Amino acid sequence: MPDSVGGVYWFYVDNPYFSTDVPVYAGVQEISPFYETYDARRFSEDSARWTVDLVDNLLHLRWKEAIQDLWKVRDPMEDGFFTEQAEIEKKALQLHAQDPDQAKKFLTDLTRTRMDEIVAMYRELQRVLITKYTNNTY
Repeated sequence: MPDSVGGVYWFYVDNPYFSTDVPVYAGVQEISPFYETYDARRFSEDSARWTVDLVDNLLHLRWKEAIQDLWKVRDPMEDGFFTEQAEIEKKALQLHAQDPDQAKKFLTDLTRTRMDEIVAMYRELQRVLITKYTNNTY
């Protein structure tokens, strides 16, 4: 495979136990802005790292129950990324044969979309965890 398609870095932010791996292809020309922003000294809603880190901290409120909430939403998403890998590579190779720049655009768009979906999933998980475990309603 050409490097731009076959070179894949499975990237996560924060702790691998809490974070979601996202494939970043060597041909990707840009990533989601959420993954470009992080300052350890200042919380930011615009940072994937802070989004995941907040979930990490919220899980400790009721670990046994809350980790199940994470796995319920994270694992299917991550499994889908792994399962779709062969099909994504096949499509990228077809595009690469026609126009390498189109393959790079396809992989860039896919990677950015997945990164944004991860951030959205963790934001929703924050709301679930805060609601379920900080008000002692369960």
